[in-house]
Amino acid sequence: MSWKWLPLGVCSAGLLLAPVSLPRSLAQAAPRPEMIDPWEIINYARVVLEIEPIRQKYYRQAQVAFQGQVPRNSCFGMNPENIPIGLETICANYMREAIQVLKRYNMSLDQFNGITRRAQQDSALSQRIQAEMLRLQQRR
Repeated sequence: MSWKWLPLGVCSAGLLLAPVSLPRSLAQAAPRPEMIDPWEIINYARVVLEIEPIRQKYYRQAQVAFQGQVPRNSCFGMNPENIPIGLETICANYMREAIQVLKRYNMSLDQFNGITRRAQQDSALSQRIQAEMLRLQQRR
């Protein structure tokens, strides 16, 4: 199973999923991030696994609302004033539920996004997270 690491961000329209890409020169010049504790990886994996069905639920709602033509990056990457009418409520509801998941695991949005960005740049960390997600799924 392959996972695409998507950080969460907040705007007035709701919780946002957006890929973070740094210019190659910036990514190479960045200092090596400090270690992430094993418990943080476990919590991160739990959050991702719990948020994914929520994301899918609201994506399906957006598909219905927009007759299958959901604008790409519809809850992020757009100026909040440009989010199509009807989608702002879907994004806000998604945000509310996703933030509740973060709270259950005592994880801030900044912590989640930080781990996401690090996993995008560190294949060893990404593999550790994927292994933890697989372990958690097998326990269900």
